[in-house]
Amino acid sequence: MYNTVLGANRLMADGRTFYYSDYNFKGRKIYSETQHWFCCSGTLPQVAADYRINTYFRDPQGVWVNLYIPSILRWTQDGAQVVLTQKSLYLFDPVVQFDLNTSQPREFTVNLRIPAWAEGASISINGRREKMTATPGSFAAIHRQWSSGDRIELDLPLTTRIEPLDPQHPETVTLLFGPLVLFAITDNQPALKRADLLPAKRMDKRSWQVKTANASIKMLPFTDIGEEQYSTYLRVI
Repeated sequence: MYNTVLGANRLMADGRTFYYSDYNFKGRKIYSETQHWFCCSGTLPQVAADYRINTYFRDPQGVWVNLYIPSILRWTQDGAQVVLTQKSLYLFDPVVQFDLNTSQPREFTVNLRIPAWAEGASISINGRREKMTATPGSFAAIHRQWSSGDRIELDLPLTTRIEPLDPQHPETVTLLFGPLVLFAITDNQPALKRADLLPAKRMDKRSWQVKTANASIKMLPFTDIGEEQYSTYLRVI
């Protein structure tokens, strides 16, 4: 969602659709000049619609929060009308806020997905940090009686890290901030040391900078790339 679909180029007035993203060292977002509608382009609206239906799940015991997207969920829990309002600037701010309103107090479980990369995640309820383990790669279950005005705050620490393409190519890596891949905006494949990447400096809410011995490289999430040439993976020594 973050590193592909949300960064897709818009539909053109003449019917051309966004074809694909190139993830080589000299990548670009392109439109096909010969065909207007591919199977890949056709599934794009379907994929986007699926995010809506995969944000929350329900079972008799409560609700499961799978995606962190500003949204409102309404359901009936044991005869009470419940409204869960999700607010955040995630992925550019680590805190996701949930406000609960219920027609009557009810006991149920709110399960929050803890991403695999989110080491040190924490949960607060009504301003008080919970003494519970938020294990990366699992759901944190909060079971209690909920009343109108209750607030949950999920803190997912956003840090930079390096991930290799695969175990066979440990020198071909990408830089991530939380779940966001940071793409190097460059016309040439840069010569980098692994130690250059992790100290990437955040310049503003949506851009980073990597400094090397010879140059500075601008790093952007996929959603903020337009016609620039970019590199997804970088070779490091």
